[in-house]
Amino acid sequence: MKTKMILLAALVGAATVSASMSAHAGIRFGVALGLPAPIVISTPVVVAAPVVVAPPIAVVETVPACPGVGYVWAPGYWAGRVWVRGAWNYRPDHFGHDRFHGDYRR
Repeated sequence: MKTKMILLAALVGAATVSASMSAHAGIRFGVALGLPAPIVISTPVVVAAPVVVAPPIAVVETVPACPGVGYVWAPGYWAGRVWVRGAWNYRPDHFGHDRFHGDYRR
């Protein structure tokens, strides 16, 4: 008797579910061609060639005669790929103060 009641309840439940599903039924189309193809993504292998940077050319610079007293020779240097020639620079008297020895607001 107990199994008959369980079967009857399952049958009534299935009928109720199918009735409610048929009320919202629609037309559906689908195509299945088997299992989906696996997508394999591999990382590219990059082999970096060693970059050889040649050292800059050694520049031999001759120092010209000093233009006067109080000048200092500033040697040349490389600025990227361009050689900047050395030059004579006037050396100020005290820590960058050449003409201003007091109140600068005069």
